Amino acid sequence: MRIAFVVNNYPPRTGGVELHVRSLATELTRMGHEVLVVTLGTEPGWSHVNGVEILTLPEHFRVADILGFPSLGTRRQLTGLLRQREIDVVSVHTRFFPMSYVGMRAARAAGLPLIHTEHGSDHVASDSAVIRFASRLVDFTLGRRVLRSADRVLGVSENVTAFIHRLADVDGEVFYNAVDAVSVTDAAGSGSSARQAHLVFVGRLVAGKGWREFLEVVAAIRPVHPELTAEVLGDGADMASLRALAASLGVEDIVSVRGRVSQSEVREALQGATLVNPTTLSEGFQTTLLEAIAEGGRVVTYSVPGAATLKEQGANVTITDEKNTASLVEAVTAVLRDPGSPAPTSSLKAGPGPLVPSSSLKCARRSGAHTN
Repeated sequence: MRIAFVVNNYPPRTGGVELHVRSLATELTRMGHEVLVVTLGTEPGWSHVNGVEILTLPEHFRVADILGFPSLGTRRQLTGLLRQREIDVVSVHTRFFPMSYVGMRAARAAGLPLIHTEHGSDHVASDSAVIRFASRLVDFTLGRRVLRSADRVLGVSENVTAFIHRLADVDGEVFYNAVDAVSVTDAAGSGSSARQAHLVFVGRLVAGKGWREFLEVVAAIRPVHPELTAEVLGDGADMASLRALAASLGVEDIVSVRGRVSQSEVREALQGATLVNPTTLSEGFQTTLLEAIAEGGRVVTYSVPGAATLKEQGANVTITDEKNTASLVEAVTAVLRDPGSPAPTSSLKAGPGPLVPSSSLKCARRSGAHTN
């Protein structure tokens, strides 16, 4: 088949949606399909990566390093390209991205079937009343239209499909997220060591993602566990605030703030470590949960989509009783006392549950978040 992904963001930009689309596009290419990705960026032009053909179009008015807008006339240009390349099906991702709406209209103009994959489990969470109002306005207008116009709607977790139904009265199918099941260390020929006293935070440094709570946990536990080390992987608008808080809490000497790193470096950092995941955003099924498990680590998390499913399947996942720092400290302390053993990936089954074991992809489905 000839498949076109029409998305706002694609690697080298990083995030849950970007990694989901790249993994899916790459795997479809390996299966023998022809894949075209149309995205936005600051360096327009054509490129090829892992057999995937990528067209980057000019982006305008980027907002909060999350989304930007295409040029006027992009829908017409895209419709012509879909016809020229004899595309069979169009795939768009996340209801509020401008390119999802453009991709929907282009697919309809070209007479092509449209698959929409939703990555959010709720409306955008924000401390700003303006952002909350604007995001809901988009959800109830353009978002609903995209969802209702698609021939098939997928959600990366049960939480996501429930949100799809609430928002647009559309029944979506669960299509879980995935990561490479092979550990980067195992791929190099050695096993990962247990490092439960090494705490890792992965994500964008923005309000609600949990970086503040992560630092507070490190500060609270350090006096009892002097062997504790920690690192923060990610970048964002709150980087300066994070560094200032680390200094004020007196943990800047043991917290390595690494900024944005490659996916392989994320996997290496998670080997045998404890991923602390205190996000309160509308997450889907975060790939970092799966990556920590794949790397023989453990997860301490607030109740987020997918966490309970992974725990039920035998993964080393601890879910806090409440979404606050005190509960997080209690859970991390318990893990340091008894880190448990990493579950073999073969115990994380496919089907209704999250991970496709063995082989190349671990299909651990995401439960509703738009994340990193």
